[in-house]
Amino acid sequence: MVDHARRSSLSDDKATAEGPGSIREIDASVHDSLREMHGYMRLAREWDLRFEKMFRTGALSKWYSSIGNEATTVAAACAIEAGDSLLTLHRDSGAILRHYLDIHEILPGLIPETSSGRKSVGGDSRQRFLRLACQMLGRKHGFSAGHERSYHYNLIEEQHGLIHIGMISHLGSMIPVAAGTAFAFQQQGNHQVALNFIGEGATSTGDFHEALNIASVWKLPFILVIENNRWAFSTPTSQQYACHQLADRGQGYGIPGVQVDGNDPEAVFTVMSSAVDRARSGEGPTLIEAMLGRHRGHSEVDLVPADEQDGYSSQDPLDLVEKKLVDRSTLSVSDLAEIRNRCASLVMVLVDEAMSMPQPDPDLPRRIHAD
Repeated sequence: MVDHARRSSLSDDKATAEGPGSIREIDASVHDSLREMHGYMRLAREWDLRFEKMFRTGALSKWYSSIGNEATTVAAACAIEAGDSLLTLHRDSGAILRHYLDIHEILPGLIPETSSGRKSVGGDSRQRFLRLACQMLGRKHGFSAGHERSYHYNLIEEQHGLIHIGMISHLGSMIPVAAGTAFAFQQQGNHQVALNFIGEGATSTGDFHEALNIASVWKLPFILVIENNRWAFSTPTSQQYACHQLADRGQGYGIPGVQVDGNDPEAVFTVMSSAVDRARSGEGPTLIEAMLGRHRGHSEVDLVPADEQDGYSSQDPLDLVEKKLVDRSTLSVSDLAEIRNRCASLVMVLVDEAMSMPQPDPDLPRRIHAD
C-alpha cells in the first residue's frame, strides 16, 4: 500500500496527498485521457499474453512479462512526447507501445481522438509494431537484425522524433546513460527530457547514487521512475533497504521524491506531467517511486509466493481501470470486450506475420557500431 501521508510534493509548498493543488488532484483533462490510456494498456496486456502463451507452448525459450506494470508505464509515456528520450527495461512494453504507436492508426475507431497538445512520434506505426514483434522473435526484420531476441536494442529515428535506448542487463547501469542523454539535451538547449524506468533493486547500486547526484547538481532534465514491485529478482525489499520508502532518497540529492500508486494511471500521469514540466523549465530531475505488484516472477520460470500474488491479482491495474471506466459510464462491458478482442486480434496477426519473416543469416557480420 502507498503511504499517502509520507509522499513528497513536486512543489516547494509540500502539498499533501489530498486537497487543492495536491499531486492527487486530477483535472478533467486527465479523466478524459483515461480511455486512451486504457487502450494502450489493453494492447500491452494482449502483447504480453500472446508471448506468454508462446513460451508455455514451447515456441519461445524465455519471456519476461510486463503484466501488472501497464498503468505505470503507459501513463508515464503519455507525459513525454516526440524528441524526448525513453529508456526502458524488460517490463516496460506499455511505455514502448505508447511511445512508438499511434493507436488511432493501427486500430482506427477503437477510441475517440483527443487533442492533448502532445507532439506524437511520427512514422508508420504498424510497420514499427511488426518490427518489434520480429525483434522479440529474433527475426532478421527486427531492430537488431535478429542478433538477439529481447528489449536489448536501441531505436533512434531522428526524423520522427523517436529516441529509445534499450536496456542493459546490469540494470543500474541504465541510470547514468539516461542522465547522459539528459545532459546532451541540456547542452543543446532544446527542452527535451529523458525518462528512465528502473526497478527497486537498481537503487542499491552505485550507479543510482552517482547518476542521481550529478543530475541534481547539474539540474538535468531527467525523470527516474522506480517500478517497485517489492522484489529484485528473488530478493524482497525487506532485505534491500531500511528506509521507509525509496522516494525519500530524493531528499538526499535535493530533488523532489514522490511515491505514487502504480496501479492508478491517472495518479501516475499527474505526477509525471508535473515532473516533465519541471524538467522542461530547467528545474532539474525528479525521482518517482511507483508502487506495483509483482504479478509474475523475474522470468516466467520463477514463482511469486502464492498468497502475495493473490493480493496483487486482486489489484490488477487493468481490472481497476476497466471498473472505473464502467462506473463512470465511459465504457460498457461490451465496449471493453470489443477493445480486448481487437487488440488481441491485431497482436495475433502481427506476431503470426513476424513468425513468417526470414531468420537472420548467421554468416553476415554483426553490426556493432553505428554507420
